[in-house]
Amino acid sequence: MAERVLRAVMPSVRIERGSKKLPETDRVALVASFSDDNAVSRSLAILVRELELNSYTVIVVRASADTRPLVWPSDIPSEPIVVRKANVGYDFGSWAVGLKLFPGVRRKKYVIFANDSLVGPFASLTPLIHSFENSSTDVWAATNTRQIRPHLQSFFIGYRNGILADRALRQFWSNLNVETDKQLIIERYEMGLSQLLLAEGLTTSACFESERVVSQTENPTVEGWRNLLKLGFPFVKRELVTNSAVVSDGSDVPAVVHEHFGTDPRGWL
Repeated sequence: MAERVLRAVMPSVRIERGSKKLPETDRVALVASFSDDNAVSRSLAILVRELELNSYTVIVVRASADTRPLVWPSDIPSEPIVVRKANVGYDFGSWAVGLKLFPGVRRKKYVIFANDSLVGPFASLTPLIHSFENSSTDVWAATNTRQIRPHLQSFFIGYRNGILADRALRQFWSNLNVETDKQLIIERYEMGLSQLLLAEGLTTSACFESERVVSQTENPTVEGWRNLLKLGFPFVKRELVTNSAVVSDGSDVPAVVHEHFGTDPRGWL
């Protein structure tokens, strides 16, 4: 039987900054972060700051073999709770750890799960958060895709009105198995989450719907990066910045981001 993520990592989990007692709030963001070292990128720092500016209490769950205290950019003030864990379970494991440590999050009115797999945000997150908080669905995402099978993309998902306390969702997040294959993580957890929501009769929506951006066989954050930026999406996938060969027009990413947002994404890594 496969080992459970929480059983594997919880003995070594620690809170580096902040407290297990959350402030009185109905807005919480769990941000999954990974790095080989202890430096906090400009992207992560500004993501945290933008969430805080929109009244979210932010919990950063950092997976890394480097256990030194995180070093935050001094010019981007923020006050997140910081949790450290072993690099087990990928981002889904980090979100599961956040829920385990802070079980009250499940019943909050507005909960965002985000990660640092994209570069940005290059502009205010207020429009994106406004879309989430004013949606009429149980679960909302920044983007969705119909690639392979329809599903919400996991890098920025919002849960409304305490839906994380739903029995099926509690079981999903409590019973994640340790997986070492990234593609299996996508199939079992990213796609699997959307299948679970459908099976439970829970409603979903996306701010930037894939049909506005790409064809059915394409990934909106990869092949559709240029159209997403035109629509006001304030991120670009990190892989496009670090490996432009991923798509045929990948070498255009820095110039197009600068055209729309006046910044070079290579300085946000």
